Amino acid sequence: MTPITVADAEAVSWDREADVVVIGFGGAGASAALQAREEGAEVILIDRFGGGGTTTYSGGVIYAGATRFQREAGLEDSVENMHAYLKMEVGDAVRPETLRRFCEGSAGDVEWLVAHGVGYASDTYLEKITYPPEGKYLYYSGNEKSPSFAAQAKPVPRGHRAVGPGFGGAHYIAALRKAAIREGIALMLHTRVTRLVADATGRVLGVEAVALPADKHAEHQAHYAGVSPYVPHNHAKTERAAKAMAALEAKHGRTLLIRARGGVILSTGGFAYSRDLVGESDPVLGRHYDVSHRLSTMGNDGSGVAMGLSVGGATGHMDSVYIARNIAPPEALLEGILVNRDGERFVAEDAYVSLIGGVLARQPEGKAWLIVPARAFRTSIREALTCGWQRFKYFGVPMLINYALGGTRRGSSVEALARKAGIDPAALISTITAHDADLAAGRPDKVGKTEELRTALGKGPFYAINMAMENRHALTKFMTLGGLTVDEDSGAVTRQDGSAVPGLYAAGMSAVGLHSNGYISGLSLADGVFSGRRAARHAAAASGPKPANRPLETAGGI
Repeated sequence: MTPITVADAEAVSWDREADVVVIGFGGAGASAALQAREEGAEVILIDRFGGGGTTTYSGGVIYAGATRFQREAGLEDSVENMHAYLKMEVGDAVRPETLRRFCEGSAGDVEWLVAHGVGYASDTYLEKITYPPEGKYLYYSGNEKSPSFAAQAKPVPRGHRAVGPGFGGAHYIAALRKAAIREGIALMLHTRVTRLVADATGRVLGVEAVALPADKHAEHQAHYAGVSPYVPHNHAKTERAAKAMAALEAKHGRTLLIRARGGVILSTGGFAYSRDLVGESDPVLGRHYDVSHRLSTMGNDGSGVAMGLSVGGATGHMDSVYIARNIAPPEALLEGILVNRDGERFVAEDAYVSLIGGVLARQPEGKAWLIVPARAFRTSIREALTCGWQRFKYFGVPMLINYALGGTRRGSSVEALARKAGIDPAALISTITAHDADLAAGRPDKVGKTEELRTALGKGPFYAINMAMENRHALTKFMTLGGLTVDEDSGAVTRQDGSAVPGLYAAGMSAVGLHSNGYISGLSLADGVFSGRRAARHAAAASGPKPANRPLETAGGI
Protein backbone atom coordinates (compact mmCIF):
# COMPACT_ATOMS: atom_id res chain seq x y z
CA MET A 1 0.00 0.00 0.00
CA THR A 2 1.41 3.37 -1.06
CA PRO A 3 0.03 6.69 0.21
CA ILE A 4 -1.01 9.54 -2.05
CA THR A 5 1.67 12.19 -1.80
CA VAL A 6 0.81 15.84 -2.49
CA ALA A 7 2.66 19.13 -2.19
CA ASP A 8 0.44 20.46 0.59
CA ALA A 9 -3.14 20.36 1.82
CA GLU A 10 -4.17 23.43 -0.17
CA ALA A 11 -3.13 21.79 -3.44
CA VAL A 12 -5.86 19.12 -3.09
CA SER A 13 -9.48 19.40 -4.11
CA TRP A 14 -11.02 17.77 -1.03
CA ASP A 15 -14.50 16.28 -1.21
CA ARG A 16 -15.05 16.60 2.54
CA GLU A 17 -13.17 18.04 5.50
CA ALA A 18 -13.17 17.75 9.27
CA ASP A 19 -10.84 18.46 12.18
CA VAL A 20 -10.54 14.77 13.02
CA VAL A 21 -11.21 11.76 10.79
CA VAL A 22 -11.63 8.42 12.58
CA ILE A 23 -11.34 5.20 10.58
CA GLY A 24 -13.20 2.28 12.09
CA PHE A 25 -16.44 2.52 14.06
CA GLY A 26 -15.98 -0.01 16.85
CA GLY A 27 -15.52 0.67 20.54
CA ALA A 28 -12.21 2.51 20.15
CA GLY A 29 -13.35 4.52 17.12
CA ALA A 30 -16.60 5.56 18.79
CA SER A 31 -14.69 6.62 21.91
CA ALA A 32 -12.24 8.63 19.83
CA ALA A 33 -14.99 10.34 17.85
CA LEU A 34 -17.01 11.26 20.94
CA GLN A 35 -13.97 12.60 22.81
CA ALA A 36 -12.86 14.66 19.81
CA ARG A 37 -16.36 16.10 19.58
CA GLU A 38 -16.20 17.01 23.27
CA GLU A 39 -12.98 18.89 22.51
CA GLY A 40 -14.96 21.02 20.08
CA ALA A 41 -13.68 19.30 16.94
CA GLU A 42 -15.68 18.59 13.82
CA VAL A 43 -15.51 14.82 13.36
CA ILE A 44 -16.08 12.33 10.55
CA LEU A 45 -16.34 8.68 11.63
CA ILE A 46 -15.85 6.22 8.76
CA ASP A 47 -16.60 2.50 8.65
CA ARG A 48 -16.39 0.09 5.75
CA PHE A 49 -19.56 -1.64 6.94
CA GLY A 50 -22.54 -0.53 9.02
CA GLY A 51 -20.54 0.33 12.13
CA GLY A 52 -20.08 -1.49 15.41
CA GLY A 53 -17.27 -3.81 14.41
CA THR A 54 -16.17 -6.64 16.66
CA THR A 55 -17.37 -4.69 19.69
CA THR A 56 -20.98 -5.43 18.69
CA TYR A 57 -20.36 -9.16 19.03
CA SER A 58 -18.26 -8.93 22.19
CA GLY A 59 -19.29 -9.53 25.76
CA GLY A 60 -19.45 -5.77 26.25
CA VAL A 61 -17.13 -6.00 29.26
CA ILE A 62 -14.87 -3.16 30.38
CA TYR A 63 -12.12 -3.75 32.94
CA ALA A 64 -12.11 -1.10 35.64
CA GLY A 65 -11.31 -0.70 39.33
CA ALA A 66 -12.42 1.41 42.29
CA THR A 67 -15.77 2.03 40.58
CA ARG A 68 -19.05 2.99 42.20
CA PHE A 69 -20.57 -0.27 40.99
CA GLN A 70 -18.00 -2.22 43.00
CA ARG A 71 -18.75 -0.06 46.04
CA GLU A 72 -22.49 -0.60 45.60
CA ALA A 73 -21.81 -4.35 45.61
CA GLY A 74 -19.87 -4.01 48.88
CA LEU A 75 -16.52 -4.73 47.21
CA GLU A 76 -13.39 -2.89 48.27
CA ASP A 77 -10.94 -2.04 45.49
CA SER A 78 -8.31 0.61 44.94
CA VAL A 79 -6.13 1.97 42.19
CA GLU A 80 -3.10 0.47 43.94
CA ASN A 81 -4.67 -2.99 44.15
CA MET A 82 -5.78 -2.88 40.52
CA HIS A 83 -2.32 -1.71 39.48
CA ALA A 84 -0.63 -4.51 41.43
CA TYR A 85 -2.73 -7.08 39.58
CA LEU A 86 -2.45 -5.59 36.10
CA LYS A 87 1.34 -5.30 36.37
CA MET A 88 1.34 -9.10 36.19
CA GLU A 89 -1.05 -9.26 33.24
CA VAL A 90 0.14 -6.28 31.18
CA GLY A 91 3.88 -6.57 31.83
CA ASP A 92 5.95 -4.41 29.53
CA ALA A 93 3.26 -3.93 26.88
CA VAL A 94 3.10 -0.28 27.97
CA ARG A 95 5.29 1.94 30.14
CA PRO A 96 4.72 1.73 33.93
CA GLU A 97 3.46 5.30 34.00
CA THR A 98 0.95 4.52 31.23
CA LEU A 99 -0.45 1.57 33.15
CA ARG A 100 -0.77 3.69 36.27
CA ARG A 101 -2.51 6.44 34.31
CA PHE A 102 -4.98 3.88 32.99
CA CYS A 103 -5.67 2.49 36.48
CA GLU A 104 -6.15 5.97 37.89
CA GLY A 105 -8.62 6.85 35.16
CA SER A 106 -10.54 3.59 34.68
CA ALA A 107 -13.40 4.48 37.04
CA GLY A 108 -13.68 7.83 35.27
CA ASP A 109 -13.82 6.06 31.90
CA VAL A 110 -16.76 3.99 33.16
CA GLU A 111 -18.57 7.15 34.27
CA TRP A 112 -17.81 8.72 30.88
CA LEU A 113 -19.46 5.73 29.20
CA VAL A 114 -22.45 5.97 31.55
CA ALA A 115 -22.80 9.63 30.58
CA HIS A 116 -23.00 8.49 26.95
CA GLY A 117 -25.75 6.00 27.70
CA VAL A 118 -23.98 2.71 28.47
CA GLY A 119 -25.60 0.93 31.42
CA TYR A 120 -23.74 -0.88 34.20
CA ALA A 121 -24.93 -2.49 37.43
CA SER A 122 -23.58 -3.93 40.69
CA ASP A 123 -25.20 -7.39 40.50
CA THR A 124 -22.18 -9.60 41.09
CA TYR A 125 -21.21 -13.17 40.20
CA LEU A 126 -18.34 -14.45 42.38
CA GLU A 127 -17.69 -17.94 41.01
CA LYS A 128 -15.13 -18.81 38.35
CA ILE A 129 -16.78 -18.30 34.95
CA THR A 130 -15.87 -17.33 31.39
CA TYR A 131 -18.92 -15.06 31.13
CA PRO A 132 -21.50 -14.32 33.83
CA PRO A 133 -25.07 -15.63 33.69
CA GLU A 134 -28.05 -13.40 32.90
CA GLY A 135 -28.70 -10.69 35.45
CA LYS A 136 -25.07 -10.57 36.64
CA TYR A 137 -22.99 -7.61 35.49
CA LEU A 138 -19.84 -7.61 37.64
CA TYR A 139 -17.50 -10.60 37.79
CA TYR A 140 -13.93 -11.91 37.89
CA SER A 141 -13.00 -11.54 34.23
CA GLY A 142 -9.33 -12.50 34.46
CA ASN A 143 -6.96 -14.50 36.64
CA GLU A 144 -7.60 -12.52 39.83
CA LYS A 145 -8.48 -15.59 41.93
CA SER A 146 -5.65 -17.80 40.70
CA PRO A 147 -3.24 -18.42 43.59
CA SER A 148 -0.15 -16.92 41.94
CA PHE A 149 -2.04 -13.69 41.19
CA ALA A 150 -3.97 -13.60 44.46
CA ALA A 151 -0.67 -13.74 46.34
CA GLN A 152 0.28 -10.37 44.86
CA ALA A 153 -3.07 -8.53 44.70
CA LYS A 154 -6.35 -8.95 46.55
CA PRO A 155 -8.85 -10.59 44.16
CA VAL A 156 -11.68 -8.23 43.26
CA PRO A 157 -14.21 -8.54 40.39
CA ARG A 158 -13.43 -5.83 37.83
CA GLY A 159 -15.23 -7.09 34.73
CA HIS A 160 -18.10 -4.62 34.20
CA ARG A 161 -20.59 -6.05 31.69
CA ALA A 162 -22.92 -3.66 29.87
CA VAL A 163 -26.49 -4.12 31.08
CA GLY A 164 -28.88 -5.96 28.78
CA PRO A 165 -29.87 -9.50 27.79
CA GLY A 166 -27.33 -11.69 26.06
CA PHE A 167 -23.82 -10.50 25.27
CA GLY A 168 -23.35 -6.87 26.26
CA GLY A 169 -21.45 -5.70 23.19
CA ALA A 170 -24.56 -4.92 21.16
CA HIS A 171 -25.96 -2.79 24.00
CA TYR A 172 -22.60 -1.06 24.45
CA ILE A 173 -22.19 -0.07 20.82
CA ALA A 174 -25.88 0.86 20.43
CA ALA A 175 -25.49 3.43 23.21
CA LEU A 176 -22.34 4.90 21.64
CA ARG A 177 -24.00 5.03 18.21
CA LYS A 178 -26.88 7.05 19.64
CA ALA A 179 -24.42 9.33 21.39
CA ALA A 180 -22.44 9.88 18.18
CA ILE A 181 -25.58 10.88 16.29
CA ARG A 182 -26.77 13.07 19.13
CA GLU A 183 -23.41 14.87 19.33
CA GLY A 184 -23.38 15.70 15.63
CA ILE A 185 -20.62 13.36 14.48
CA ALA A 186 -20.74 12.76 10.71
CA LEU A 187 -21.04 9.03 10.01
CA MET A 188 -19.75 7.74 6.68
CA LEU A 189 -20.80 4.10 6.61
CA HIS A 190 -20.18 1.55 3.86
CA THR A 191 -17.10 3.57 2.98
CA ARG A 192 -13.75 1.82 2.59
CA VAL A 193 -10.62 3.83 3.27
CA THR A 194 -8.06 2.76 0.69
CA ARG A 195 -5.04 5.01 1.29
CA LEU A 196 -3.69 7.81 3.39
CA VAL A 197 -2.91 11.21 1.88
CA ALA A 198 0.37 12.78 3.01
CA ASP A 199 2.55 15.73 2.03
CA ALA A 200 6.20 15.63 1.01
CA THR A 201 7.36 15.90 4.65
CA GLY A 202 5.40 12.81 5.63
CA ARG A 203 2.58 14.58 7.45
CA VAL A 204 -0.74 12.80 7.07
CA LEU A 205 -3.35 15.19 5.68
CA GLY A 206 -6.34 12.91 5.14
CA VAL A 207 -7.55 9.78 3.43
CA GLU A 208 -8.73 8.40 0.12
CA ALA A 209 -11.97 6.43 0.44
CA VAL A 210 -14.46 4.59 -1.73
CA ALA A 211 -18.04 5.32 -0.63
CA LEU A 212 -21.09 3.35 -1.69
CA PRO A 213 -24.31 5.19 -2.50
CA ALA A 214 -27.10 4.82 0.04
CA ASP A 215 -29.16 2.51 -2.17
CA LYS A 216 -26.37 -0.11 -2.03
CA HIS A 217 -25.87 -0.06 1.75
CA ALA A 218 -28.41 -2.78 2.53
CA GLU A 219 -26.94 -5.21 -0.01
CA HIS A 220 -23.42 -4.51 1.21
CA GLN A 221 -24.44 -4.96 4.85
CA ALA A 222 -26.23 -8.23 4.09
CA HIS A 223 -22.96 -9.78 2.89
CA TYR A 224 -21.19 -8.56 6.03
CA ALA A 225 -23.91 -9.69 8.43
CA GLY A 226 -23.92 -13.14 6.88
CA VAL A 227 -20.50 -13.84 8.37
CA SER A 228 -20.93 -13.86 12.15
CA PRO A 229 -17.94 -14.31 14.47
CA TYR A 230 -20.24 -16.41 16.65
CA VAL A 231 -20.36 -19.09 13.94
CA PRO A 232 -17.27 -21.31 13.61
CA HIS A 233 -15.77 -22.77 10.46
CA ASN A 234 -16.88 -19.89 8.25
CA HIS A 235 -13.70 -19.33 6.23
CA ALA A 236 -15.21 -20.26 2.85
CA LYS A 237 -18.31 -18.17 3.50
CA THR A 238 -16.10 -15.24 4.49
CA GLU A 239 -14.15 -15.41 1.26
CA ARG A 240 -17.35 -15.40 -0.81
CA ALA A 241 -18.73 -12.42 1.14
CA ALA A 242 -15.46 -10.51 0.81
CA LYS A 243 -15.45 -10.96 -2.97
CA ALA A 244 -19.08 -9.88 -3.26
CA MET A 245 -18.49 -6.73 -1.21
CA ALA A 246 -15.35 -5.85 -3.12
CA ALA A 247 -17.26 -6.22 -6.38
CA LEU A 248 -20.01 -3.90 -5.12
CA GLU A 249 -17.44 -1.31 -4.09
CA ALA A 250 -15.62 -1.54 -7.41
CA LYS A 251 -18.79 -1.18 -9.46
CA HIS A 252 -20.75 1.39 -7.49
CA GLY A 253 -18.28 3.13 -5.21
CA ARG A 254 -17.28 6.75 -5.60
CA THR A 255 -13.69 7.72 -4.75
CA LEU A 256 -13.42 10.64 -2.32
CA LEU A 257 -10.61 12.62 -0.75
CA ILE A 258 -11.31 13.55 2.86
CA ARG A 259 -9.18 16.05 4.71
CA ALA A 260 -8.31 15.79 8.41
CA ARG A 261 -7.14 19.19 9.64
CA GLY A 262 -5.92 17.85 12.98
CA GLY A 263 -5.31 14.19 12.35
CA VAL A 264 -6.46 10.76 11.21
CA ILE A 265 -7.13 8.14 13.91
CA LEU A 266 -6.81 4.49 12.88
CA SER A 267 -9.14 2.23 14.86
CA THR A 268 -9.70 -0.59 12.39
CA GLY A 269 -9.08 -3.50 14.75
CA GLY A 270 -6.54 -6.30 14.41
CA PHE A 271 -5.56 -8.64 11.58
CA ALA A 272 -7.25 -11.98 12.30
CA TYR A 273 -8.71 -11.97 8.78
CA SER A 274 -5.30 -11.72 7.16
CA ARG A 275 -4.04 -15.27 6.68
CA ASP A 276 -0.62 -13.99 5.64
CA LEU A 277 -0.11 -11.70 8.64
CA VAL A 278 -1.31 -14.39 11.06
CA GLY A 279 1.05 -16.94 9.54
CA GLU A 280 3.99 -14.53 9.74
CA SER A 281 3.18 -13.58 13.32
CA ASP A 282 2.41 -17.05 14.73
CA PRO A 283 3.50 -19.98 12.54
CA VAL A 284 1.77 -22.54 14.78
CA LEU A 285 -1.56 -20.76 14.51
CA GLY A 286 -0.91 -20.19 10.82
CA ARG A 287 -0.66 -23.96 10.27
CA HIS A 288 -4.02 -24.42 11.97
CA TYR A 289 -5.65 -21.35 10.45
CA ASP A 290 -8.32 -23.24 8.54
CA VAL A 291 -9.62 -25.03 11.66
CA SER A 292 -9.45 -21.91 13.82
CA HIS A 293 -12.30 -19.66 14.91
CA ARG A 294 -11.63 -15.93 14.44
CA LEU A 295 -13.10 -13.89 17.29
CA SER A 296 -13.30 -10.85 15.05
CA THR A 297 -15.39 -9.34 12.32
CA MET A 298 -14.27 -8.91 8.71
CA GLY A 299 -12.90 -5.42 9.26
CA ASN A 300 -10.02 -6.94 11.21
CA ASP A 301 -8.03 -7.49 8.03
CA GLY A 302 -4.84 -5.61 8.92
CA SER A 303 -5.71 -2.59 6.78
CA GLY A 304 -5.00 -0.15 9.58
CA VAL A 305 -1.57 -1.65 10.14
CA ALA A 306 -0.89 -1.49 6.40
CA MET A 307 -1.85 2.18 6.27
CA GLY A 308 0.40 2.99 9.20
CA LEU A 309 3.32 1.13 7.65
CA SER A 310 2.78 2.96 4.36
CA VAL A 311 3.81 6.28 5.93
CA GLY A 312 6.73 4.96 7.95
CA GLY A 313 4.99 3.67 11.08
CA ALA A 314 6.37 0.70 12.99
CA THR A 315 4.67 -2.32 14.54
CA GLY A 316 5.09 -4.15 17.82
CA HIS A 317 3.93 -7.35 19.52
CA MET A 318 2.77 -8.77 16.20
CA ASP A 319 3.50 -12.28 17.52
CA SER A 320 1.17 -11.76 20.47
CA VAL A 321 -2.06 -13.61 19.82
CA TYR A 322 -5.05 -14.40 22.02
CA ILE A 323 -5.67 -18.13 21.66
CA ALA A 324 -8.61 -19.28 23.77
CA ARG A 325 -9.36 -22.75 24.99
CA ASN A 326 -12.60 -22.89 26.95
CA ILE A 327 -12.94 -25.48 29.69
CA ALA A 328 -15.83 -24.08 31.72
CA PRO A 329 -18.74 -23.77 31.41
CA PRO A 330 -19.73 -26.57 31.95
CA GLU A 331 -18.26 -26.03 35.43
CA ALA A 332 -18.00 -29.76 36.22
CA LEU A 333 -15.09 -30.00 33.77
CA LEU A 334 -12.96 -27.99 36.21
CA GLU A 335 -12.67 -31.22 38.20
CA GLY A 336 -10.42 -32.55 35.45
CA ILE A 337 -6.78 -32.06 34.60
CA LEU A 338 -5.28 -30.94 31.30
CA VAL A 339 -2.33 -32.97 30.04
CA ASN A 340 -0.18 -32.95 26.92
CA ARG A 341 0.63 -35.99 24.80
CA ASP A 342 3.39 -36.90 27.32
CA GLY A 343 0.85 -37.10 30.12
CA GLU A 344 2.12 -33.97 31.87
CA ARG A 345 0.02 -31.14 33.27
CA PHE A 346 1.11 -27.73 31.96
CA VAL A 347 -1.38 -25.10 33.11
CA ALA A 348 -4.00 -24.55 35.79
CA GLU A 349 -7.34 -25.72 34.45
CA ASP A 350 -9.16 -22.73 35.95
CA ALA A 351 -6.82 -20.16 34.42
CA TYR A 352 -8.19 -17.54 32.06
CA VAL A 353 -9.05 -19.03 28.66
CA SER A 354 -6.26 -17.25 26.78
CA LEU A 355 -3.64 -18.36 29.30
CA ILE A 356 -4.75 -21.95 28.76
CA GLY A 357 -4.87 -21.56 24.99
CA GLY A 358 -1.53 -19.80 24.73
CA VAL A 359 0.32 -22.44 26.74
CA LEU A 360 -1.52 -25.27 24.98
CA ALA A 361 -0.38 -23.96 21.59
CA ARG A 362 3.24 -24.39 22.73
CA GLN A 363 2.82 -28.03 23.73
CA PRO A 364 4.27 -30.73 21.43
CA GLU A 365 2.22 -30.65 18.20
CA GLY A 366 -0.32 -28.44 20.00
CA LYS A 367 -1.97 -31.56 21.44
CA ALA A 368 -3.73 -31.89 24.79
CA TRP A 369 -6.43 -33.89 26.54
CA LEU A 370 -8.75 -32.92 29.38
CA ILE A 371 -8.94 -35.94 31.68
CA VAL A 372 -12.15 -36.02 33.74
CA PRO A 373 -13.73 -38.67 35.98
CA ALA A 374 -16.84 -40.25 34.48
CA ARG A 375 -19.05 -38.67 37.15
CA ALA A 376 -17.84 -35.17 36.20
CA PHE A 377 -18.29 -35.92 32.51
CA ARG A 378 -21.91 -36.95 33.07
CA THR A 379 -22.53 -33.88 35.24
CA SER A 380 -21.06 -31.63 32.54
CA ILE A 381 -23.62 -32.92 30.01
CA ARG A 382 -26.44 -32.11 32.40
CA GLU A 383 -24.97 -28.66 33.07
CA ALA A 384 -24.60 -27.98 29.36
CA LEU A 385 -28.24 -28.85 28.73
CA THR A 386 -29.68 -26.87 31.65
CA CYS A 387 -27.52 -23.74 31.79
CA GLY A 388 -29.98 -21.39 30.05
CA TRP A 389 -30.34 -20.59 26.36
CA GLN A 390 -27.56 -18.02 26.07
CA ARG A 391 -24.89 -20.12 27.77
CA PHE A 392 -26.16 -23.29 26.09
CA LYS A 393 -25.80 -21.73 22.64
CA TYR A 394 -22.30 -20.31 23.10
CA PHE A 395 -20.74 -22.75 25.55
CA GLY A 396 -22.89 -25.85 25.94
CA VAL A 397 -23.43 -26.62 22.25
CA PRO A 398 -19.72 -26.32 21.25
CA MET A 399 -18.67 -28.57 24.12
CA LEU A 400 -21.31 -31.20 23.34
CA ILE A 401 -20.31 -31.16 19.67
CA ASN A 402 -16.70 -31.73 20.68
CA TYR A 403 -17.76 -34.64 22.90
CA ALA A 404 -19.57 -36.25 19.97
CA LEU A 405 -17.28 -35.45 17.04
CA GLY A 406 -13.93 -34.40 18.45
CA GLY A 407 -12.55 -37.81 19.33
CA THR A 408 -13.53 -38.21 22.99
CA ARG A 409 -12.09 -41.36 24.57
CA ARG A 410 -13.34 -43.46 27.52
CA GLY A 411 -11.34 -45.83 29.65
CA SER A 412 -12.24 -47.94 32.66
CA SER A 413 -8.78 -47.25 34.10
CA VAL A 414 -6.00 -44.72 33.68
CA GLU A 415 -3.94 -47.21 31.69
CA ALA A 416 -6.81 -48.08 29.35
CA LEU A 417 -7.60 -44.41 28.78
CA ALA A 418 -3.96 -43.57 28.07
CA ARG A 419 -3.70 -46.25 25.39
CA LYS A 420 -6.85 -45.02 23.65
CA ALA A 421 -5.71 -41.38 23.73
CA GLY A 422 -2.14 -42.07 22.62
CA ILE A 423 -0.65 -40.89 25.93
CA ASP A 424 2.22 -42.69 27.66
CA PRO A 425 0.41 -44.86 30.25
CA ALA A 426 3.12 -44.75 32.89
CA ALA A 427 3.35 -40.95 32.67
CA LEU A 428 -0.40 -40.44 32.97
CA ILE A 429 -0.63 -42.85 35.92
CA SER A 430 2.18 -40.93 37.61
CA THR A 431 0.49 -37.58 36.97
CA ILE A 432 -2.90 -38.64 38.34
CA THR A 433 -1.36 -40.43 41.33
CA ALA A 434 0.70 -37.35 42.21
CA HIS A 435 -2.32 -35.08 41.75
CA ASP A 436 -4.44 -37.10 44.20
CA ALA A 437 -1.58 -37.59 46.67
CA ASP A 438 -0.85 -33.85 46.80
CA LEU A 439 -4.52 -33.14 47.43
CA ALA A 440 -4.76 -35.75 50.21
CA ALA A 441 -1.60 -34.44 51.88
CA GLY A 442 -2.71 -30.81 51.74
CA ARG A 443 0.10 -29.81 49.42
CA PRO A 444 -0.43 -26.95 46.91
CA ASP A 445 -1.46 -27.87 43.39
CA LYS A 446 1.48 -28.44 41.07
CA VAL A 447 0.28 -25.97 38.40
CA GLY A 448 -1.53 -23.51 40.67
CA LYS A 449 -5.18 -24.53 40.41
CA THR A 450 -7.51 -22.72 42.82
CA GLU A 451 -7.84 -24.76 46.02
CA GLU A 452 -11.63 -25.00 46.14
CA LEU A 453 -11.73 -26.45 42.61
CA ARG A 454 -9.37 -29.34 43.31
CA THR A 455 -11.03 -32.77 43.35
CA ALA A 456 -9.54 -36.24 43.63
CA LEU A 457 -9.63 -38.06 40.29
CA GLY A 458 -9.66 -41.58 41.68
CA LYS A 459 -9.11 -44.83 39.80
CA GLY A 460 -11.66 -44.50 36.97
CA PRO A 461 -13.51 -44.78 34.78
CA PHE A 462 -12.34 -41.64 32.95
CA TYR A 463 -13.05 -39.65 29.83
CA ALA A 464 -10.42 -37.83 27.75
CA ILE A 465 -11.74 -34.80 25.87
CA ASN A 466 -9.66 -33.82 22.85
CA MET A 467 -8.40 -30.23 23.24
CA ALA A 468 -5.78 -30.28 20.46
CA MET A 469 -5.35 -27.29 18.17
CA GLU A 470 -5.81 -29.53 15.14
CA ASN A 471 -9.26 -30.60 16.40
CA ARG A 472 -11.72 -28.35 14.55
CA HIS A 473 -14.46 -29.22 17.03
CA ALA A 474 -12.45 -27.96 20.02
CA LEU A 475 -12.72 -24.44 18.53
CA THR A 476 -9.35 -22.74 18.66
CA LYS A 477 -10.66 -19.21 19.12
CA PHE A 478 -8.21 -16.42 18.45
CA MET A 479 -7.68 -12.74 17.86
CA THR A 480 -4.54 -10.69 17.32
CA LEU A 481 -3.08 -8.36 19.94
CA GLY A 482 -0.23 -6.52 18.20
CA GLY A 483 -0.35 -3.45 16.01
CA LEU A 484 1.16 -0.07 15.30
CA THR A 485 3.50 1.40 17.89
CA VAL A 486 2.29 4.67 19.37
CA ASP A 487 3.53 7.48 21.55
CA GLU A 488 1.95 6.60 24.88
CA ASP A 489 1.34 10.22 25.80
CA SER A 490 -0.48 11.22 22.62
CA GLY A 491 -1.45 8.06 20.71
CA ALA A 492 0.50 9.24 17.65
CA VAL A 493 1.81 6.45 15.44
CA THR A 494 5.58 6.18 15.81
CA ARG A 495 8.38 5.18 13.48
CA GLN A 496 11.12 2.66 14.18
CA ASP A 497 13.26 5.40 15.74
CA GLY A 498 10.44 6.44 18.07
CA SER A 499 9.59 9.68 16.29
CA ALA A 500 5.93 10.41 15.60
CA VAL A 501 4.29 10.33 12.18
CA PRO A 502 2.67 13.80 12.08
CA GLY A 503 -1.09 13.76 11.71
CA LEU A 504 -1.57 10.02 12.32
CA TYR A 505 -2.85 8.30 15.46
CA ALA A 506 -3.93 4.77 16.33
CA ALA A 507 -6.20 3.35 19.02
CA GLY A 508 -7.71 0.08 20.16
CA MET A 509 -6.61 -3.21 18.59
CA SER A 510 -4.91 -1.38 15.70
CA ALA A 511 -2.24 -0.23 18.14
CA VAL A 512 0.08 -1.67 20.73
CA GLY A 513 -1.67 -1.20 24.06
CA LEU A 514 -2.63 -2.64 27.41
CA HIS A 515 -3.84 -5.86 25.78
CA SER A 516 -0.72 -6.58 23.72
CA ASN A 517 1.12 -8.96 26.07
CA GLY A 518 -1.94 -11.04 26.84
CA TYR A 519 -5.68 -10.65 27.03
CA ILE A 520 -8.22 -10.84 29.82
CA SER A 521 -11.90 -10.07 29.33
CA GLY A 522 -12.63 -6.37 29.44
CA LEU A 523 -9.11 -5.18 28.74
CA SER A 524 -9.73 -4.61 25.02
CA LEU A 525 -12.79 -2.39 25.50
CA ALA A 526 -11.07 -0.59 28.37
CA ASP A 527 -8.01 0.05 26.24
CA GLY A 528 -10.24 1.20 23.38
CA VAL A 529 -11.77 3.88 25.59
CA PHE A 530 -8.43 4.85 27.12
CA SER A 531 -6.45 4.98 23.87
CA GLY A 532 -9.31 6.35 21.78
CA ARG A 533 -9.88 9.30 24.11
CA ARG A 534 -6.12 9.91 24.31
CA ALA A 535 -5.66 10.07 20.55
CA ALA A 536 -8.75 12.24 20.15
CA ARG A 537 -7.57 14.90 22.60
CA HIS A 538 -4.31 15.33 20.74
CA ALA A 539 -5.74 15.14 17.22
CA ALA A 540 -8.41 17.71 18.13
CA ALA A 541 -5.84 20.04 19.65
CA ALA A 542 -3.66 19.76 16.53
CA SER A 543 -6.50 21.10 14.38
CA GLY A 544 -6.19 24.52 15.99
CA PRO A 545 -8.88 26.86 17.36
CA LYS A 546 -12.49 25.76 16.85
CA PRO A 547 -14.83 28.52 15.64
CA ALA A 548 -17.89 28.56 17.86
CA ASN A 549 -20.22 29.06 14.91
CA ARG A 550 -18.81 26.32 12.66
CA PRO A 551 -21.77 24.29 11.28
CA LEU A 552 -21.74 20.58 12.01
CA GLU A 553 -21.66 18.14 9.11
CA THR A 554 -23.88 15.25 10.10
CA ALA A 555 -24.98 13.60 6.87
CA GLY A 556 -23.72 10.10 6.19
CA GLY A 557 -22.96 8.40 2.89
CA ILE A 558 -22.11 10.41 -0.21
